[in-house]
Amino acid sequence: MDAPADLFAGIIPDVALILGHAARIASSRRYGLWLIGGAVRDLLRGAALDRDIDLAVEGDAVDLAAAIAEMLGGRVQASHGAFGTATLVIPCAATLAGELTLDLAGTRTESYPQPAALPVVRPAPIADDLRRRDFSLNAIAVELLADDGILRAGALLDPFGGRADLEAGRLRLLHPDSLRDDPTRILRGLRLAARLDLHPDAATAAQIAEALERGYLGMLTPERTLGEICLALDEPRPDAVLALCDAWGVTPQIAPGMVWSAALAARMRRQEAGGRRQEAGGRRQEAGGREPGFRSSPLLPPIARFLPPIARFLTPAARLLPPIARLLTPAARLLPPAFPFLPPATRLLPPTAGPRPPLLTAGLLCYDMKTDDLTALTRRYPLPVPFARLVQEIASARAIASILSTELRPSQIDQLLRPLSEIIISVILYAEAESAGQVAAHYLHTIRPARAPLDGRDIQRLGVAPGPMIGRILDDLRAAYLDGDVTTREQAEEWVRRRIALLTARQ
Repeated sequence: MDAPADLFAGIIPDVALILGHAARIASSRRYGLWLIGGAVRDLLRGAALDRDIDLAVEGDAVDLAAAIAEMLGGRVQASHGAFGTATLVIPCAATLAGELTLDLAGTRTESYPQPAALPVVRPAPIADDLRRRDFSLNAIAVELLADDGILRAGALLDPFGGRADLEAGRLRLLHPDSLRDDPTRILRGLRLAARLDLHPDAATAAQIAEALERGYLGMLTPERTLGEICLALDEPRPDAVLALCDAWGVTPQIAPGMVWSAALAARMRRQEAGGRRQEAGGRRQEAGGREPGFRSSPLLPPIARFLPPIARFLTPAARLLPPIARLLTPAARLLPPAFPFLPPATRLLPPTAGPRPPLLTAGLLCYDMKTDDLTALTRRYPLPVPFARLVQEIASARAIASILSTELRPSQIDQLLRPLSEIIISVILYAEAESAGQVAAHYLHTIRPARAPLDGRDIQRLGVAPGPMIGRILDDLRAAYLDGDVTTREQAEEWVRRRIALLTARQ
């Protein structure tokens, strides 16, 4: 059937231009080019298409990717001739990232020699390619054509009624052995169901239950399971994915100890508010001086007694990082196009507002897990190093959060939180609804970025020889500055002279 006349109305002009050029290049090589997967679902739902796009190629996908990259000034990020796949990145100013990713795959059939194994693939026409797919709503394709480089829609293929299932909110597997062949389809179905509010039909629900009973998920390699988990972190509502994961009985098989709760949903909502606490803290600081409610009491001995056990906890955790890094390296080399679970470093950083980065999501989801379950998670999966560090910091972060309060002096708060990464402090901010979250927000926006009036060179100029004493003086000066005992450069120099005299007298 022909595609609806207005189907491509949701494609932003710059993306349409890129797809039009791609269709023209494909036609010149006598390749068929089809829009497929989530892009088609989005367009049928009237959503905008301005993100990563899946394309099916009746021809050589690797060759086509190279030709498009040369024509449009893009780059082939990865290609796998054995699977007939390529990932292409093209500059596109209209997208949020400033570039558009096209995932090209040759149309094919698949056979699975054993459960959970990677498939044996053979080239095939688009009709056969749709037949081997997982869910009916993923087996819809739209032909991409170009008239003088202008994109237009050709035929719309929907042989299994995916469009009707989408409209009915129904999740339906295409084959009785679908989950045996590829158990990651369970996790993919979870994401789809949570994002689009879908419900499995009776046959699909029965297949999911049988696959879980037979333990097919446990037959997957850790890398494949981790890839699907990290894709879930990118979902608009990862907590909804977890709630559904619990309801289907999947969570104990992939992340024992993780569970949805009302508290988890609440912390996700707090993060979605866009960092209002941090902004409020910044406004109060700008309005004049120290934020109300943070007291300048002397360093309390009970607080100091908490620090050694926390330090002891962090030491063994740090020993886990080298093997995790070794495991990650080969996985990253082998699986970039099929398992894009390594987000760019910039997306790992905690924002003050806006979309939730995957690293922050992971921290919020794992925050209530027991220490043993967190340790098991790091041993089971080859986590990227930032994720591994985050998981290892959670237990110590909870211990610190339990003693954070506005009764502490700024220097005490700094002593507790400075050893932690900014991302785990952001996790505390959203995970702890009361005082600890407020303290974490105050720390990130006011205390952590604060700089004392003097640096190491100034300390040397005042008569201290290079060595560990400079570090001790700078630490003590920072504490005095945070607590308001020192505010100007002149006061800081006088404070350092007295400190030098005191330390010299002790020696």
